[in-house]
Amino acid sequence: MNNALRLASCRLKIEIFVDFQNITRNSNPKHGTRNNMKTEKESFSFGRYLQSMRLEKKISLEKVSEETRIAISNLQLIEKESLEALPDKVFVKGFLRSYARAIGADSDEAVKLYEARLNMVSRLTDAGRFSPRSSLFAWRNLILSLTIVLAVIALTLYGVSYFQSRRPQPESVKTPADSEQSEAALPRQDTDSSVKKVAAQKPIKKLMLHITAVDDTWIKVIVDNKDSKEYNLNSGENLELEAAAGFNLLIGNAGGLELKLNGEPIKISGKAGEVVNIQLPRNYFYRLIEEDAN
Repeated sequence: MNNALRLASCRLKIEIFVDFQNITRNSNPKHGTRNNMKTEKESFSFGRYLQSMRLEKKISLEKVSEETRIAISNLQLIEKESLEALPDKVFVKGFLRSYARAIGADSDEAVKLYEARLNMVSRLTDAGRFSPRSSLFAWRNLILSLTIVLAVIALTLYGVSYFQSRRPQPESVKTPADSEQSEAALPRQDTDSSVKKVAAQKPIKKLMLHITAVDDTWIKVIVDNKDSKEYNLNSGENLELEAAAGFNLLIGNAGGLELKLNGEPIKISGKAGEVVNIQLPRNYFYRLIEEDAN
């Protein structure tokens, strides 16, 4: 690819050189003898053309400035061919015609050489813009930008997957039918030894909490002051929990649940959509404080 760009750049510069030679050869024949006496460098220069004509006729810049009403500084810029310092090309063409008429030179030829110089500079600029080196820099910048974009995407995906893996997953809610099936699947052990152990143990009254969702909501439950669990309940779903001491409930929608503790309905204070906190039984919170004090 780099060799092809170098070849194209060289070819463009050769075409510019040939075009410039054709322009100088086709200039006005009235000054053909005088043009042949100039060097090759002068034949490519509108400033040297006017300067050589002025010096040949021994005319000072002050006199040209006085006759053309053009500032001496602009006349010097024309002879030096300082294209960047000269004003807009429309004004420069007017200066060249006035300058040429003041010294008896061909104004059309001066303008034609000026336009040829502008064309050559423009084409050389384009050739440099598409040089192999600039193309190499462009490819390098493109590859660097793509690498940065891919790195950002990879880091984003990694961050998303990391936080998703750290997020606690809510446990699935079992319906009464599922709980009955699971209990039926468990083997019943009615051996004499197990019966004797149960009879020997002191019976402990369990707390059974039955939760029915009448609207979509979430609930966070702490059983017997141990680890908490979070459930997402849809309308119509049921949840049964068992505790030895009590429950601490944080409900996301106060109007979305119906509670029964050991078969007794529990009133939930709060409006629909309001987050409320409930301790069951009602004196469970004070018992926890007493246990922590002891």
